[in-house]
Amino acid sequence: MAEKSKKQITLADAYNLVTPEDSRELYAQWAPTYDKTFIEENKYVYPATIAAVLAKHMPADRSFSVIDIGCGTGAVGEEVAKIRPKSVIEGVDISPEMLSVAATKIRLDGTKVYEDLHEADLTSTIYFASNYFDFLVSAGSFTIGHLGAFELIDVIQVCRSGATIVVGVNQQHWEDNDFVSAITEAVDKKVITRPQYQEVDIYAEGSKHFGDKARVVIFKKV
Repeated sequence: MAEKSKKQITLADAYNLVTPEDSRELYAQWAPTYDKTFIEENKYVYPATIAAVLAKHMPADRSFSVIDIGCGTGAVGEEVAKIRPKSVIEGVDISPEMLSVAATKIRLDGTKVYEDLHEADLTSTIYFASNYFDFLVSAGSFTIGHLGAFELIDVIQVCRSGATIVVGVNQQHWEDNDFVSAITEAVDKKVITRPQYQEVDIYAEGSKHFGDKARVVIFKKV
């Protein structure tokens, strides 16, 4: 008897994640085909858009350390490396399989996109760095079934004082979770500066998901 073909993983599967273990299992299966079946087929322009926003806050003539939160297969890192080739980029993700794909990504000069990659569950205590990075960027991790408002504030511990944080948050996720309270509390406690916001498209026109929006949150660590 012929083996049944595996069901193609979809955005709905990602949105239905509940636990870190759910995330590990889903992305272990999705990693080999993610770039093709999700990024390309869905016209997922979010990584390029977030990288462009980050670049506006990053001088082009110097080298800076960047941490890519929830880097997945490396889509954001690739875009940052194109726009700011002097950047020294590291990535972190819960899925070792996704990190293995990210490790294969190459810059235009033939060097690796990522200087280092870290496997970590960002809903728990972070051990891989503290008070180190100049910039933090994320696209796609602060979304339904993934990281929430308080993880956004917790994760900036990996950044040095004065670091710039550029994070995309799915608009529906923003509304369903109390990001405003978490950010307001962090501002009041002088953990972060008062943020700037920018609304962007997650998918390009022609995608079946076109119209989904994200709120880009931009602030500095105090």
